Amino acid sequence: MEFEQQGASGIANASSGPVAGSLVQAGVVHGDVHVHGLHRTRPTPSQRPRAPRHFVNRVAETEKFQDLLAAEDLGTTIVVISGAGGVGKSALAARWVHLCHGHYPDGSLHAGLGAFSSSRPASTSRVLATFLRSLGCEPEDIPADLDELAAMYQAVTAGRRLVVCLDDAFSAAQVRPLIPADSALVMVTSRYRLPGLGLEGAHFVELPPLHTADSIELLRSVLGEQRVGREPGAAERMADLCAGFPVALMVAASRLTTHRKWTLRRMTADLEDERNRLPSLALRGDVSVRAVFDLSYRKLSAEQAELYRALSCHPGTTFGADVAAAAVGRAPEDVADSLEVLVEASLLDEVEDERFRFHDLLRLHAADCAAESGLQRREVLRRFVTWYLDGAYAADRLVTPGRWYLGERHDAGLPFTTAVEALDWLELERLNLVLAQREAREQGWNDLTWCFGEAMWSLFVYRKHYGDWLETTRFAVEAAEAEQHVHAESRLRGQLGHALSNLHRFDEAEHELRAAARLAEVAGDPRGQATATSRLGILARQRAQPEEALESFRRALEIDLRVDDRRGAALRLRRIGETLSAMGRHGDAIAELSKSVDLMLALPDAGGAARVSTRLGEAFTAAGRPRHAVAPLMEALTVLREIGSDFYVAELLVALAAAHQAAGEIAQARTHLTEACELHEGIGGPHAEPLRRRLAELE
Repeated sequence: MEFEQQGASGIANASSGPVAGSLVQAGVVHGDVHVHGLHRTRPTPSQRPRAPRHFVNRVAETEKFQDLLAAEDLGTTIVVISGAGGVGKSALAARWVHLCHGHYPDGSLHAGLGAFSSSRPASTSRVLATFLRSLGCEPEDIPADLDELAAMYQAVTAGRRLVVCLDDAFSAAQVRPLIPADSALVMVTSRYRLPGLGLEGAHFVELPPLHTADSIELLRSVLGEQRVGREPGAAERMADLCAGFPVALMVAASRLTTHRKWTLRRMTADLEDERNRLPSLALRGDVSVRAVFDLSYRKLSAEQAELYRALSCHPGTTFGADVAAAAVGRAPEDVADSLEVLVEASLLDEVEDERFRFHDLLRLHAADCAAESGLQRREVLRRFVTWYLDGAYAADRLVTPGRWYLGERHDAGLPFTTAVEALDWLELERLNLVLAQREAREQGWNDLTWCFGEAMWSLFVYRKHYGDWLETTRFAVEAAEAEQHVHAESRLRGQLGHALSNLHRFDEAEHELRAAARLAEVAGDPRGQATATSRLGILARQRAQPEEALESFRRALEIDLRVDDRRGAALRLRRIGETLSAMGRHGDAIAELSKSVDLMLALPDAGGAARVSTRLGEAFTAAGRPRHAVAPLMEALTVLREIGSDFYVAELLVALAAAHQAAGEIAQARTHLTEACELHEGIGGPHAEPLRRRLAELE
């Protein structure tokens, strides 16, 4: 968008207007002699920051600003524009000062407060003295004491409609004495958020980086439509790599302006390499994006700087305070203040309550600082990865009680105590978990990589996310195979086969499931054998081979009972009941499914019991007892909605629709079927299309 002015630590002190006081001209006199009396006029200062030459967008912020001015009474209006260094705060303030100048006829004052200059922040006393001179006060009348200066400033500005622009503020305390008496507009820019000015009624504008389209428009403004138009793809990529920071875009564009023969593609190639990106965003002997960020970094305490550097190793996107604390080996309460300072200094973005992220260029800057400090990146990265893995195991245990594990992980001490909270945490951290596993794989940590496949099971069973499910499980299989961990490979191939059968990719599923069964037998793993055998039964039932499916489920149940795996037995009873119902043996099916529900509730696994209740309701409906189906289905629906599994909610709604249809309640059936169809369309996979056909037939 716009290029933020750098090094604005000097204080503008130019003023305009008539000179007050007596005047005698001596020496050679040309023309008439005039003697002026003691009548004093108040000068109208005209100190305004230079309007940016290249400026695009910020339409939404400007409209809000204009609405704010229109809504304000005659009192003083304070607007604080905060954001990272180089994001365009000074340019926006300059733009606004020029837009509203005519509404404040008594003049404008401007000072750079130097919070992030190479020297110390500007003295408030010095700024006040400069402002007072600009407002017509005689130098000999201006006091030296800060309190007296502030009192005189209030007296002089009383009743005057002024614009005061304070650039690069350090603190609310630095700004507060510079607020005029009344009827003024005070514009403050700062890398800090300055919440203390909220006590003065300030309005806060947090300035984000530019969107890609606006970044490209800024490039056009500097380089010209023709040059950018020749390489639209390279221009878009350059905009992305500059992360929407106007200072970065302007530096890149300036380099291209200097080198007229360079293509945008060449500049983009320099920026693609993360190690070279910040060095490429510098003008020799002038502006440097790295230098802009360094000014903020140098203001940090040792602990804050350590956290800033460590967070650059985070493998994912947004993150919470818990994992930030783990990165530096401290308790969450011990890093809370440091995180707040990083946010206040616009080095981190707080995207929601206690969720943070880096902008891309700031992450690279933090990584550069980490490398220079000698930080052991692999050590910090492993802390991040193990924290996410431990959290996933802890959540999985809550969501699926009674499940057995091969990986031995300690409890991460995360803030969830119920299955619903645990599943919500898995959903919240899903992308971070996926990226943590990828990082573990790239680092060659096979022992961690395969564990992710085991620990994320409940997330994918309840929420699906098929793409992530397949990728993470395949990576886990590869890692277990590389570790020669036959038990783990068997289990993970079984999970992969289950995911593939969910997607109706039956041949691929059979290949993985038979491999899982074979490996479990080699490893002497009865639970693995039972699970693989049961999943082959599911596959047989999907292929309309009920007798073969029933045989597989009963073999698996025998193994479960032999090793006292109660959860496994509950799952096998469920599968047996489903198969018996599909064979028309509804009474037997109801009996087996009822046993399965009781076992699930005894674990206790309310989510598992609700999923079995879906099949129990279907069996009642198929047996010609649809009204018996509705009650257990409605109870189960409440549980599944609380857990938040769209897939299983949709599955249950289909069962409810069938029960209502069988009872002649077509309107209710249509309602449930419509919602189920919408949920499956959101999830993806093969289930939505047959539901659309059923809904059309019902209508």
